[in-house]
Amino acid sequence: MIHQVLALFAATEVFIYVFIELVTQLESVRRVIVQKARWYDSVIFILLFGGFSVFGTYTGIILPSGAISSIRDLGPLVAGLVAGPLVGLGAGLIGGIHRILLGGFSAVACGIATILAGLIGGLIYLVAKKKLVSIFHAMLLAVGVEFVHGLTVLGIARPFDEALKATYTAIPAMMVADVMGIAICFIIVERVLKEIKASQAKNRGRRKPGR
Repeated sequence: MIHQVLALFAATEVFIYVFIELVTQLESVRRVIVQKARWYDSVIFILLFGGFSVFGTYTGIILPSGAISSIRDLGPLVAGLVAGPLVGLGAGLIGGIHRILLGGFSAVACGIATILAGLIGGLIYLVAKKKLVSIFHAMLLAVGVEFVHGLTVLGIARPFDEALKATYTAIPAMMVADVMGIAICFIIVERVLKEIKASQAKNRGRRKPGR
């Protein structure tokens, strides 16, 4: 199990950092972060983080059973937490449907779990009154989402003994990778949010009369 955790961690964390650093430089993404998004900004956000989810599947580790230990849930979860339930659902549908189309005994369960990750993130966004949760709470939520993922696999995938084995093998690694991944994401998003607010305050100061 330790080898599984380390392998998934090594395969994904640098990618997560580079991806988030790059996409947060896009004006569309920045407008979403500060809640000034136009409809097409939200669409771009969905496509980016849905694509992130798909790529998360391809960077995952294929288990002997055919199940995939991956960071697929991370993109929709972040999308939901940052931009709300519709954006989280959109990103989750992209990642989830792609996983279902790949096939395998756990495909449907894993696809549904990814869609749920986006919805859960979006619901927390609403509960938090459309403000970013703390990094610590985001990390706890990542653990909870992977717990839900494991329960979904156990409840839907058959044969049950294969589902149990896949859950026992894959979910701990996914928890670790997603917890570290969401910490990276939120550190960068929080920094970008502060930069944007500081820039806006500076611009307002320049426009004040008498200066």
